[in-house]
Amino acid sequence: MRFLISGNAGFIGSHLQEALESEGNHVIGLDNYRWNTRRMDNTVEGDVRDKDLVERLVKNVDVVCHLAAQINIDYGNEHTDETININVKGTLNVLDACAKFKKKMVFASSSEIYGTAQTESIDESHPLDCQSIYAASKAAGDRLCKAYYDTYGVSASILRSFNTFGIHQRIDSYGGVIAIFVDRALHNKPPVIYGSGKQERDYIWITDAIEGYKLAIREDLEGKPINIASGKCVSVDDIAELVIKYTNKSLKPVYVSPRAGEVMRLRGDITKARSLGFSPKTDFEKNLYEYVQWRKNRLTKTLL
Repeated sequence: MRFLISGNAGFIGSHLQEALESEGNHVIGLDNYRWNTRRMDNTVEGDVRDKDLVERLVKNVDVVCHLAAQINIDYGNEHTDETININVKGTLNVLDACAKFKKKMVFASSSEIYGTAQTESIDESHPLDCQSIYAASKAAGDRLCKAYYDTYGVSASILRSFNTFGIHQRIDSYGGVIAIFVDRALHNKPPVIYGSGKQERDYIWITDAIEGYKLAIREDLEGKPINIASGKCVSVDDIAELVIKYTNKSLKPVYVSPRAGEVMRLRGDITKARSLGFSPKTDFEKNLYEYVQWRKNRLTKTLL
């Protein structure tokens, strides 16, 4: 099959390209290399806001995996126009092209659109209660996919991914708390925790996240969303403690003021995904240790 991955040089996108290519598929990427984690082969350097470019690329593939986005919550709150243009207008361009050429689309939504959990675990019927500009922009893209299925028959699969971690994740604010904590600890700097540290997230290892994308490619979800998660929670305090333990450092977390719009608790209900064959293998402590060892090795090679 022929795939277009927007955002293919990002963390998840680069892993997805490798996985699809390893199965014999042909993958073309579209990335502006602004928030990339790696440089990938077969990549057109461009932007999803370029409607003509998007159309030219979509026309010649079978499936579009749309991951390109501005994902930083703090940046989104400060740069609302840019975030909306990338995450909403960019998604609209991809949907228009898919409608025009009758292509299947897999959309990278986000668990952030749910807001703080109102139930013990969050299934796909949970209310959308966006607490940041980023979340609102992803919710708009999510619902546009549903509307394009209902209105134009676009075959859209909506992945509401929970927090993904793994190798090649960025170590800045675009990489997530695990990558940041590990990098700081390896440089003998304490984890910086925003707020109480009691915030809980559902973390999924990158290989499980990629299996979720394969499911979405394989199944006809009829414009409906699906949660991709581990089904378990871990707190920011616990992450900091484990990172300090696995890096063998004598550090104590530093607590600062909470972030605006931060969600307090997310835990995914993956009953729907399981019914379609999704079986996550994430073992948080084991996978975190694996990530720490990978970062240590990368740091050692850099210092040699």
